Amino acid sequence: MTDAPVEGGKRRIDELMASGFTDDLGSLETDEIRRRRDMARAELEYVSFLRRLVQGRRDILRDELDRRRTDGATQDVLERVVSVLSEGTRGGSGGRAPTVPLPEDEIAMARRRVEKLVGDTELSDLGTLSDERLEAAIGKLEEEERGVSDARARVIQVHDALQEEMKRRLKTQLSNLKP
Repeated sequence: MTDAPVEGGKRRIDELMASGFTDDLGSLETDEIRRRRDMARAELEYVSFLRRLVQGRRDILRDELDRRRTDGATQDVLERVVSVLSEGTRGGSGGRAPTVPLPEDEIAMARRRVEKLVGDTELSDLGTLSDERLEAAIGKLEEEERGVSDARARVIQVHDALQEEMKRRLKTQLSNLKP
């Protein structure tokens, strides 16, 4: 289900991954570097959110499968979601720029994408799913997570290249100010 970037495509990810997007940054105007960096930051927020959605659903299904295999007690879906999502808290930003809020339409788009893999209706009544259906759904989600993680890594590389160019320019400007 992962949509790979398409050369000449119109989506933000297509533009970011287009050949030459980070080539010869030194020849571009600062405003263009900033625009590209901000676009990369926005895409990074989107793919990070999408990855968290995929991982959360996968973890809920894994938890159900583990519960069945260990003959654990059943939990209410809401309790299970809180339990699964509270495990493995995330660290800080790693020195990255502050996050930008995702627009509602992008949040909805990410949710629809994940729902196509594993419908939320299936998640609301896990007890009715066979072990085979759970394993198949987990497999789909794991494949999607790998694809999204790969795309995210490439977006980070683009963002970092643009950010480094912005830092280089700032250092140059500051050094020119010294008497």
